[in-house]
Amino acid sequence: MKRTPLNRIGKIGRANITARARIAEISEARNLRHCEIGLEGCLGGLYLAPAHKHKRGWYHGDAELLADENEWVCACISCHLIIENDPALTEKVFSKLRPPKRRGRPKSI
Repeated sequence: MKRTPLNRIGKIGRANITARARIAEISEARNLRHCEIGLEGCLGGLYLAPAHKHKRGWYHGDAELLADENEWVCACISCHLIIENDPALTEKVFSKLRPPKRRGRPKSI
């Protein structure tokens, strides 16, 4: 069999491609055309990409989890680089933009 670039892609690479396509669909549906983070030095609508809550290895090539709306935010490269190396800031950003969903029955009033 002749080797082509597509059949050299492994499980994790295929998962990343699948997740990125789903993220693009979600971004288009939600009209995400600006950085959601907005830290000092934010580039607004320039150089956007998904910034994930965890490092890529944490997702173990799971396309569904990578594309889950609670696992990423739309970020400019500047904001992405700032949160990338600051776990506490990353947690703060995700707590604000993607708060955990409550489970179970709502409390009675």
